[in-house]
Amino acid sequence: MPKPSHLSRLGVAKEVTPGTPVAATAWVPYKTLTPKDDVNLIEDTGQRGAPVDVFGLYPGQKGAELDLGGDVFADTIGWLLASVLPDLVTTGASAPFSHVFSTLCTGDTQPTPQTWTIADPLNTWQYPGAQFSELGFKWNADGLFEWSAKAMTWPYATTTTPTPSYTAVPPVANWAITNKIAGTNTFVQDGELTIKRNVTVIRGSAGTQNPYRIWTGDVSVEGKLTLVMEDASQRTIFQAGTAQSFDCLYSQGAGAAANGLTLHCSQVAYTEGTPSYGKEYIELPVSFTAIGNTSDVGASGGYSPIKATLQNAITSGTYK
Repeated sequence: MPKPSHLSRLGVAKEVTPGTPVAATAWVPYKTLTPKDDVNLIEDTGQRGAPVDVFGLYPGQKGAELDLGGDVFADTIGWLLASVLPDLVTTGASAPFSHVFSTLCTGDTQPTPQTWTIADPLNTWQYPGAQFSELGFKWNADGLFEWSAKAMTWPYATTTTPTPSYTAVPPVANWAITNKIAGTNTFVQDGELTIKRNVTVIRGSAGTQNPYRIWTGDVSVEGKLTLVMEDASQRTIFQAGTAQSFDCLYSQGAGAAANGLTLHCSQVAYTEGTPSYGKEYIELPVSFTAIGNTSDVGASGGYSPIKATLQNAITSGTYK
């Protein structure tokens, strides 16, 4: 009998020891969820006097990949932000709290590993040691503010069925998002912003099929915007190679229930900016790259290409 996929749940928790699974402490509404188990079978190709390619297959080292996505909720999105921007400073004596995420430039520079849990009608699968290579945001005229992400993890472990509970914070409609270029509110038809990190699975001979560590590298930020070309100012900026600031933000609620997210890049430079004449008005699709700077940093100083500020009722010490 088929098993209903809509009964599957997605949970997350921070780990104490990388690769050691922990029970989910938060449950994340999702739209896309694809785990890929990496078995890495080893082929025995030693010739034995026969026109045969493979004479045996043996277990190799294991791991997994996660491809996730959903709508932005101002509490659960903090888990994703901490997974790529681990310099986290939380302020506030009571809700709403402010969580500022940026590039960690001290210590080992690594995000705290996370266990992502998939509880489905067949079993409960824990994917520990998760390190994310990508966290992207998309918005347009329709629908809800969306995120997507990719991670590398250790092989799954199974556990007992948990009791999930979900956020009461509402998602945000795309029309409520404000975009600013050089500090000025700017009409954007659709936009994307993606935070990326190189992720390397370190493997070796150590008597285990698990990796030694999943290691993250440099942080980069890139994006795309579709602008209505009311004048030539942004095309001129593209031609001049001038860096300027960019913000994507929203806020909702009031008092202790106030919540929102601001994605701020102090310096972005257009890498593409060619007018489009395919509609009855002129559009300017632009692509940009964020530049590491000393304005978007957190407590660790150094440089960061982005600073994300999240407001919600989540207390300090939750995400990291």
